[in-house]
Amino acid sequence: MTVYLPAEDSFLLQKYVKKYSNVNSILDIGTGSGIQAITAAKNAKKVIGIDINPEAIKYAKNQAKSLSNVKFIESDLFSKILKQKFDLIIFNPPYLPSEEHVKDIALVSGKTGTNVSIKFLEKAADYLEENGTILLITSSLASKSKLNDSIEKNLFVSKELEKIHIFFEDIILLKLTKSSILKKLEKEKIIDPKVFDHGKRGVIIKGKYRNKIVGIKIKKEESYAQGTIEIEAKFLKILNKHNIGPKLVMHKNNFLMYEFVNGKFIEEFVKSNNKKNILIVLKNVYEQMYKMDELGINKFEMHHPLKHIIIEKNTPVLIDFERCRHTDDPKNVSQFCDFLISKTFNELLATKDILIKKENMIELAKNYKKNRNKKSFELILSSLNS
Repeated sequence: MTVYLPAEDSFLLQKYVKKYSNVNSILDIGTGSGIQAITAAKNAKKVIGIDINPEAIKYAKNQAKSLSNVKFIESDLFSKILKQKFDLIIFNPPYLPSEEHVKDIALVSGKTGTNVSIKFLEKAADYLEENGTILLITSSLASKSKLNDSIEKNLFVSKELEKIHIFFEDIILLKLTKSSILKKLEKEKIIDPKVFDHGKRGVIIKGKYRNKIVGIKIKKEESYAQGTIEIEAKFLKILNKHNIGPKLVMHKNNFLMYEFVNGKFIEEFVKSNNKKNILIVLKNVYEQMYKMDELGINKFEMHHPLKHIIIEKNTPVLIDFERCRHTDDPKNVSQFCDFLISKTFNELLATKDILIKKENMIELAKNYKKNRNKKSFELILSSLNS
């Protein structure tokens, strides 16, 4: 290995290190020659420079031998860093897409030029103070979408500080800070929160809380929907008593947490399972729908519940209750009947030898709507066996 000596990207980064280094603690990742750590040490109380290259550590130590507030450690990203938080983290990672004739790990970072940056972002929040800053170099040759996806997933806010053009590429310096959502989750002692999915009105985040994997739903700032989190929490409290929905763990303003459900959506489940397991799941869903009808709670989603039923170990779990309402005329069972006879899903069931006749199901659903009793419901269940 050779030491990565300062170049245009280093000098761009150094310019902003001078500006942001008047803080207590700084971590310089991929320190190379030590240029950023040495620059930062002129302002900061404590600086740690790390590099995976032992030759770089030896070189940087020699360059900084007169400085008492900087030390260098051989480490692959955070692997040798004790759990501590820094006011500023500096990183000039390898950012070029891999090519057959380029093998230098100081330059290349996988096919998209983002592998090392993404690996860094997965853990960076654990080492950054609440109001800390990350200075991150990237290139126009690296995948912008991949990097942005990782920034969003890890709940950072990104701002471009400066861009310079060199030969065939742009060198870009980004400033990253913790989002308000990340700060809020950290205050709630949620470990390793990551964006898992986006809904119409909320963001779903996966994390760990008190040794349990949890899902956290937070209302999108741009959503105009009012009270959706509160509505969902209210109905989960009711329905959890009947083993319906994911178990609610915590609810606060515009924020709810539940035990994470790890499974397959219903369409994927049907495609990958046998007739016996599918029938067990369909009947279980119907039983939950019937209980909700008994409680006078309408979910409003069961005519097209592709993203509202997750199957975990052959047990269906209903999710998303933000549109629930109390009503004298609940339609959960009848809506699920409509779903089973919809063209696409009905044809999918037929491939598993589950034949549901449309005309027959319509008559059974009408009978149920008229009587809404156990007998009319059991006729619907029995039809699944025919």
